[in-house]
Amino acid sequence: MKGLIIKKNKDTLRGFVDDRDWDKNPDQIRFKTRLDSSPSTFLPLDIHGFSVDNIIYVGGVVEAEVTELNTNDLEENPKINIEIDTTFLQVVVGGAKELYYYKNKTDRENFYIKREGQLDLLVYKKYIDEQKNTGKAVVIENKKYLGQLTLYLKECPDINSKLKNTSYNEGDLRRLFNYYYECTSTESSFTKTKNKLSFELGAITGISISSLNFTSYGGFEALLARKNYDSSVNFAGGLFLNIGLPKNLSKWSINNELFYSSYNFKDTFTEVRGENNFTITDTELGYSYIKLNNLVRYTYPIGNTFLYLNAGVSNGFAINETNKLTEVFQFNERRVITEERALEDVRKYEQGLLFGLGVKYNRYSLEFRTESGTGIDLNRNLGSGTRRYFLLLGYRFN
Repeated sequence: MKGLIIKKNKDTLRGFVDDRDWDKNPDQIRFKTRLDSSPSTFLPLDIHGFSVDNIIYVGGVVEAEVTELNTNDLEENPKINIEIDTTFLQVVVGGAKELYYYKNKTDRENFYIKREGQLDLLVYKKYIDEQKNTGKAVVIENKKYLGQLTLYLKECPDINSKLKNTSYNEGDLRRLFNYYYECTSTESSFTKTKNKLSFELGAITGISISSLNFTSYGGFEALLARKNYDSSVNFAGGLFLNIGLPKNLSKWSINNELFYSSYNFKDTFTEVRGENNFTITDTELGYSYIKLNNLVRYTYPIGNTFLYLNAGVSNGFAINETNKLTEVFQFNERRVITEERALEDVRKYEQGLLFGLGVKYNRYSLEFRTESGTGIDLNRNLGSGTRRYFLLLGYRFN
């Protein structure tokens, strides 16, 4: 992604950063001046820092408290456990008063302030202490960071009123620093913004190939189960809203579709009982659906192209129905023609399971998808199911 590195002399070099949307702070980065050039690798002490996707990192050697904070893993020792790490720290707030964030490989989070050019650890630890008078074990919190921040932000006279409600997490500490800048009528040079949802709106269109299967449990409905319905090829399409989830470069998303699909099946079944004695049964079943499809999507980048997998559910409501059975009875010279519904009890609401594989390039996408549906029949003597295959072309509006 487009980004820059900040050299030791504070000059900047623009280019492209291999952005991994790091959950744990990186200890090296790869950078290109042009997309077609070879990447260079930089360690935290090689450069002052870098910026990508509106996030700033600075390199440094820091003290890190490594004690577990999970209640089940707490130790019975109040001593601060310090390790020295070399890493790229994330800038949470920049300016006259600065706040930095570091998450190490064991998921322990630490925060830092800068005083006289040095990064100072804001100290916080939880441990278990056994009370002598009761013999019960209680969780004790070492909140030294509150005293450190009292001195660091002392230019704001009522900072203590905010500190007592400030926990050791990024959201609370960022709000505290923002309050400091408001209180002192100064401005920060940078404030990290929270990761937000991303939205893609577009349309999809294509074809569906549908098959309809019946399973007979006896009775007159066995006739339908004996029929051989050819596949139905029809138009399919609709609108989509893809909601990218924060973190991991929005590789995970929720794809929602307002979707139209249909099918139409016809079959003729002839039963011959003798000369000039036969029955011809014509069946036509056709349904059109408006569906709400909800899918979880995982997208993986390969250069400028993106592969994705979909899995989810569909909920469809029939908006149009063709449900007809015509029978011609021929016995010697007598012919009787009857017409009725092929199925009396029909399910107008259909659920289905969706799976898809697709590829995206720029604003366009191409996807192959399969759907297994609950079918249309409600008769206890007959079970039904649908299978659909889709080939869909998509276009993103934004």
